[in-house]
Amino acid sequence: MEKSKVCFAIFFFIAAITINYGQSKMIDELTYDKNAIENIKACIKSENRGVRESSIYLAGLYKMIVTEDALIAQLKREPLRDLKVLIALALFRMHSEKGMKELPQIILNDKDKRVIRMCHAIYSEYLKTKFINNQMVLN
Repeated sequence: MEKSKVCFAIFFFIAAITINYGQSKMIDELTYDKNAIENIKACIKSENRGVRESSIYLAGLYKMIVTEDALIAQLKREPLRDLKVLIALALFRMHSEKGMKELPQIILNDKDKRVIRMCHAIYSEYLKTKFINNQMVLN
């Protein structure tokens, strides 16, 4: 019986230490760290597709509006259609007015039908959301 109490006390002590020192920073602190932002911006321009894709996804997931200009610049020069759509989704997710203003140009000028269709759908959803939000403010 005494042995089990000692084991339980040791387990509890180790668990308490692990919980207190396991993760030193919250995700919000990391997303607004100057070096992290610069790294994400650099990765958005990377030549490596996987790095580019991951950084675009993370910028949209965490709504890192500070990466907006880098995403827009990459949208204009991105050769891969899937990544163009991912950039448009990231800009939509972070509620980027500037980014949404670029989508009509992509819709009109892109040669890939899938990119046109997906950007059109994203832009249409943006307009619907904007209209509904404006109606709620007016009422």
